[in-house]
Amino acid sequence: MTTRQHSSFAIVFILGLLAMLMPLSIDMYLPALPVISAQFGVPAGSTQMTLSTYILGFALGQLIYGPMADSFGRKPVVLGGTLVFAAAAVACALAQTIDQLIVMRFFHGLAAAAASVVINALMRDIYPKEEFSRMMSFVMLVTTIAPLMAPIVGGWVLVWLSWHYIFWILALAAILASAMIFFLIKETLPPERRQPFHIRTTIGNFAALFRHKRVLSYMLASGFSFAGMFSFLSAGPFVYIEINHVAPENFGYYFALNIVFLFVMTIFNSRFVRRIGALNMFRSGLWIQFIMAAWMVISALLGLGFWSLVVGVAAFVGCVSMVSSNAMAVILDEFPHMAERHLRWQEPSVLA
Repeated sequence: MTTRQHSSFAIVFILGLLAMLMPLSIDMYLPALPVISAQFGVPAGSTQMTLSTYILGFALGQLIYGPMADSFGRKPVVLGGTLVFAAAAVACALAQTIDQLIVMRFFHGLAAAAASVVINALMRDIYPKEEFSRMMSFVMLVTTIAPLMAPIVGGWVLVWLSWHYIFWILALAAILASAMIFFLIKETLPPERRQPFHIRTTIGNFAALFRHKRVLSYMLASGFSFAGMFSFLSAGPFVYIEINHVAPENFGYYFALNIVFLFVMTIFNSRFVRRIGALNMFRSGLWIQFIMAAWMVISALLGLGFWSLVVGVAAFVGCVSMVSSNAMAVILDEFPHMAERHLRWQEPSVLA
């Protein structure tokens, strides 16, 4: 193996580890939500706020890290974000009240956004277009496997240890990633290519998008699609574990079905989007989600059983990627001059 191959493997491994942090920090602790609620003696809604504040922090972080990475370089932004992620995970593990956990989860999400934003920029800096696509596929493979395994691992950590150890594991992973970034990743953006940091410009770009009614409708639809999945993430553990008596260590296996559907629908979208068109695929995904949402309501009203709910949720979640990716494609068609800007409309969590 050549030095270049060794270097490429190291970079992809590190970026893959970074890409894992965001899904792990959500999916790994989902089985623990009912336990956290019981330990702190608070209602389910209070515990669900730990997920809401994480997503809020993650959404806000995406608005600032892109311009910061263009101004100060990739390495300091991603390294700083990963270190803060580790510190926030430690603070979550040591939280003594639900309010402390809610606040720390906001900073947890804010820090996680750094890796999400900077990974693409790092890969673009390092690899030419053809090589970028090939290397990015390995990173995407990791981001597919991580949420598949995270709830399973989290469930068993909960059985053998406690929910605190889930955050200790996240902190350890972030510290390991930080060390690798510090020693193995070089700065990829030379000073002469850096741009002044102007938050007003970023806000102006978003304002231009919001003034465009069709683009705003695509963003809202994509945001509501993501919000539907977010509803499952926050309420699912309580519905599955407390109402349907699924053991916490088994919750991850039911959750994995959602990821399988997500993977299948992503493959389906990639195969047929050129033939059918991004707008039609976008509409199809929304229609499937609407039908599945109606099916889940009917299932609940008629008492059709637990598996009818599981399949309905999986089919709904499976279409999230198809809706968001095609919404982004349609928006970029409306605003081609913004294709290289760091406006993260591909992350509908900003709206949801």
